[in-house]
Amino acid sequence: MPRQGGTSGAVSQVISKEHCKMASSLRQRWDSVNDRPDFRRDSFKEYEAWNRACSRDIPEYRAKFVTLPHGQTEISVTPANPSSVINARMGFNPLFDCPRKTKTVEQQEERNIENRKRSAKRAKQNVRYLVKSIFADHMLTFSYRENVIDRARVAAEWKEFVRLFRVRYPSWAYLAVLEKQDRGSLHIHVAVTGKQDIRWLLRCWLIAIGQPVEDVSDWLVGGVKLGEKSLGAVNVEPPRKRWGGSHTQWKRDKLSGYLTKYIGKEFEEADKNAKKYWHSRNIEKPVIERFWLKAKTYEQAIIEAHDMIYYSGACHLSMWGDHAAGVIWITGETDRKHVGQCTQSKPDFDFLAD
Repeated sequence: MPRQGGTSGAVSQVISKEHCKMASSLRQRWDSVNDRPDFRRDSFKEYEAWNRACSRDIPEYRAKFVTLPHGQTEISVTPANPSSVINARMGFNPLFDCPRKTKTVEQQEERNIENRKRSAKRAKQNVRYLVKSIFADHMLTFSYRENVIDRARVAAEWKEFVRLFRVRYPSWAYLAVLEKQDRGSLHIHVAVTGKQDIRWLLRCWLIAIGQPVEDVSDWLVGGVKLGEKSLGAVNVEPPRKRWGGSHTQWKRDKLSGYLTKYIGKEFEEADKNAKKYWHSRNIEKPVIERFWLKAKTYEQAIIEAHDMIYYSGACHLSMWGDHAAGVIWITGETDRKHVGQCTQSKPDFDFLAD
């Protein structure tokens, strides 16, 4: 892809003071790798490559454009890290090209906390993509009558429930997240698409959690209420006022936001190797594109990000931004009748590609 602009003239006239400071720290890191001859100070070829990397324009913002099924799109913009840009242009990866240092117990604990935060962030992002990919607009809650706190048991019973439910609905798509109630018991929030067969849901859930089949048959066929004998329940959860209104259908952004709220709690309470959410395998994966923006200011980045998502055909836009952090997030949906076709005249964006 073509890149924005370019520079000419001597390299010394192009590199700014900030780049020189950055270059100095970068060279120090490279010089510490004595067992890598291609990164030593006397390697003039590598030094020239570094000069060329610094002489090109350093972008101010990077963007991630996500195309989801059913005409949904997202774009997120974050400030570019100049050092990372130069590293990428040089083909230098500090994770692999720098020697590893032995960490103290305190440093390793800090590293573990940072890794958990990053994992939680990735999990929240994946949950949001999955909710949007299945075009979910309803939420179900599967609960127990008794106080169940064993996560392994809940996972096994949920797997059995899905097996039973798919006997009648083999292509059922879902996204399930665990939540701990105030009394300590676990229950499951599930995002689904459209209205569901609630009687079949409850029948499969009761059998999966150990309800005698005779009791379930008496209720399902004979109309005998289980009452106090019921081991669990399945409820349709409408959105509360703060999550999108009082009607039964959820807005996808609100539903994904509601479910990701519990992902952070799961990472704090559950074992680090335990699964924090479950989903069906028949979900189409999003298409993700990453590139640099032309924008040099935050206001220009907002305009450029808006134009990109608007000219993809999206007409219902929502935006969130933080000027201090330089972060922008815009999501949009295309009218169902226009899904698969661009409704606007797409401009010729000149993306930067390294």
